Amino acid sequence: MPGYLLDTNHVSAVCNEKTNARRRLESLDDSVQVRVCSITLGEIWAGHGMTITTDQQRRDEYAAFVLERFAPSALEISATTGLYYSEIMKRIWKNNPPPKPKKATEQHLRDLKVDINDVWTVAAAWEHGLIFLTMDKMKCVRRAVPEVQMESWL
Repeated sequence: MPGYLLDTNHVSAVCNEKTNARRRLESLDDSVQVRVCSITLGEIWAGHGMTITTDQQRRDEYAAFVLERFAPSALEISATTGLYYSEIMKRIWKNNPPPKPKKATEQHLRDLKVDINDVWTVAAAWEHGLIFLTMDKMKCVRRAVPEVQMESWL
């Protein structure tokens, strides 16, 4: 079954009724899966906790939309997802070996601009055969996983 996995930037856009992403989502056939990953939900909730906004009503409406539309069918991270994650990380490392063997993994990934949440989310898309909707560049991740089709509706 065809489908899409939305990154946080696409979830935000879908919440806004005036966006192209919202129109495209609404035009999809009911048989097309439109999902988020539990990692994406975590990023959304963390963002709400770290951001100070003066428009609490808008924040509450967004949270309600996400809970109703995406949370019930969110993809969980499983042991199998971990296998996809490990393959992506292995490929990133092979394509971009650290300049010094003892360089810390986290530092090397930061230098490559690899967000670990993106790796997990792309792993979930790959595991479930979904197109990943994101506007993030993710150069190293994209190069490591040509099997995952990535698009932006933004």
